[in-house]
Amino acid sequence: MPTPEYHAKKSPSSAHRWIHCPASIKLSAGIPTTTSQYAEAGRLAHSIAELKARKRFLVLNKRTYNAQLKKLQADEHYAPEMDGYTDLYVETLEQHAMTFQSAPFIALETSVPIGLFTSENKEDGTPATGTADCIQIAESVLWVTDYKNGAGVPVEADHNPQMMTYALGALSMYALIYGDSIQTIRLTIVQPALKSVSDWEISRGALEEWGHDILTPAAVRADSEDPGDPFPGDWCRFCPIKNQCRERANKVLAVEAFGKKLPPLLSDAEVGQALQQADGLVSWYNDLKEYALQSCLAGKQIAGFKAVEGKKSRDWDNLDTAFADLQQHGVAEALLWERKPATVAGLEKAIGKKTFAEVSAGHVTVSPGKPTLVPESDKRPEFNAAAQAFNPIN
Repeated sequence: MPTPEYHAKKSPSSAHRWIHCPASIKLSAGIPTTTSQYAEAGRLAHSIAELKARKRFLVLNKRTYNAQLKKLQADEHYAPEMDGYTDLYVETLEQHAMTFQSAPFIALETSVPIGLFTSENKEDGTPATGTADCIQIAESVLWVTDYKNGAGVPVEADHNPQMMTYALGALSMYALIYGDSIQTIRLTIVQPALKSVSDWEISRGALEEWGHDILTPAAVRADSEDPGDPFPGDWCRFCPIKNQCRERANKVLAVEAFGKKLPPLLSDAEVGQALQQADGLVSWYNDLKEYALQSCLAGKQIAGFKAVEGKKSRDWDNLDTAFADLQQHGVAEALLWERKPATVAGLEKAIGKKTFAEVSAGHVTVSPGKPTLVPESDKRPEFNAAAQAFNPIN
């Protein structure tokens, strides 16, 4: 199982947020930590990934491996696709190891000190820590690899604060052994659900400069008496106070009025401006609505709203008994069952990606995705309507 991580206030996983919005640390103090089925599934997938990596790179006999894997697969959050996902993670680690001329040093699920750069200590006075999924060191390279189980948002390694913080911690941790021999830092994020393996490289000097000029000053501001006003952005996604943050509300509601003397129709430039200013409005509204519901259920009063029972659902008390009685009363068996083909995605999830790829070869077609609007910063190529129209049909 992964090493239990000290839950630092200024953790690497939330560094993207508190670097941009130092005020969020003090404002979220005392907010209870919550979890979700996605978070629990992520923890389980990390445990499977670690187990497979230990079998591949460290000493772990087959009997122990099979027993531990069977136990993990019995978990209520287990899904068959986790096997393929974690296989990709281990394959990526193998590819990294093969780039070195000699076998690298490998550490899995390792607690690295981050408090040296974030001015935070544990209760025992030692520096706060974060857990790096895999650290590989050989020759002049330190390579940190992170596994992401989620399929919601693509995560890139390029200038990723979480990964850079882990790398700083690993550098300080292994300095007594490797000294100044490490000069190149490689960071990789494996996100199998999105078929993504993101790599990025930075020099040791540039990484340490970032820690000195960006990470540490942000941590100092976060701990100060006046960390400044909240600064909303895409980093609000996992912020504990995103539902109540006034600055976030001000940002998403402050869509500029264009005035009566201007033309009655918006120009294309104004449409783009309005979309940018209203970015996050829908997610903010849903966050606010969820907070209001939970507050009402807790006995609080939200002006103008109340919690009520939703639409009722009906189900059979005992399927076999109910259907037997219905057939005795003349209901044909054919009416009691619906037969429909399994979807590609549904069957793949049920039997796992690897097995599905083996048994379905040649039977799956892939259609182009529908055009969708995204910010210019999105890395996908721009949709070419003309090229799409003249694509040959197989």
